[in-house]
Amino acid sequence: MILKVLTFGAIALLLLLRLTRTSFGARLLGVSLRVLNIVYLSALGLAGVLSVVYEQWILLTVVVVLLVISLVEEVRRRAAMRG
Repeated sequence: MILKVLTFGAIALLLLLRLTRTSFGARLLGVSLRVLNIVYLSALGLAGVLSVVYEQWILLTVVVVLLVISLVEEVRRRAAMRG
């Protein structure tokens, strides 16, 4: 039971970090956007490893989806900078 609560808490934290990765979130927290991106990707990596260790497949699915979304955003951002 406690593992389910921790899993849903981790999902909520990851979604909150995802929402704060904007320029408004960076100004609100008083840190740079690069720092927020590093924290976000680190949290995703840690959550991914822990979800495999504790066999929390729902959390792993959320981590993979968020990583794919981040990858697509980064590819679009770099394509926009070139064009």
